[in-house]
Amino acid sequence: MRTGYLTTILPALALLAGCQQQQPKAAAEPTVHAIMKDKVDANADALWDLTNPALNNDATLNPAKIDDARWTQMAQRAQAVADAAGELASLKTLKLVEPGQKIADQDLVGGDQPDEVQANLNRNPTDFRQFAGALQAHMSDIVAGAKAHDAKKLSPLIDQLDGVCENCHLEFWYPDQKAYIEKIRKSGGNDPTS
Repeated sequence: MRTGYLTTILPALALLAGCQQQQPKAAAEPTVHAIMKDKVDANADALWDLTNPALNNDATLNPAKIDDARWTQMAQRAQAVADAAGELASLKTLKLVEPGQKIADQDLVGGDQPDEVQANLNRNPTDFRQFAGALQAHMSDIVAGAKAHDAKKLSPLIDQLDGVCENCHLEFWYPDQKAYIEKIRKSGGNDPTS
């Protein structure tokens, strides 16, 4: 009787163990740097590449220089940045890079190292997520302007985009430059973040 019990139970346990081993592992969360480089930066640069040829001498968009295909591409690129910003805001863990990976500008004089940026992210994860949310909202406004073919609404938003990005970068990527930027702002000089 005991032999029959073992004969029945052992194959069932083996089948159960086999099923558990076949469960796929959850994909690792992407790093902050990967999202920034591959999604935010790549699409923001593409957006600027679409808008820059359509600028007037006063840096406003000239709708006569933008055809329907370009408006659509602008909306798509802006939506891709908005989506990436939303992804950054919802990361469970703010992991800057995988061990041994480099970040942009780390080899330049004054460039922060990955461990310094990671420490900044660890110190203020809520602020980082709020900056990402601000970028997402700004990009959503750009999407709406592009879909409406509204150059008047879009011009200041495109102009302000670099500043939206730099406000976060000053907090997390190169905070040592923040005092310098504040000094320029207070003196009424040309703010490099706007």
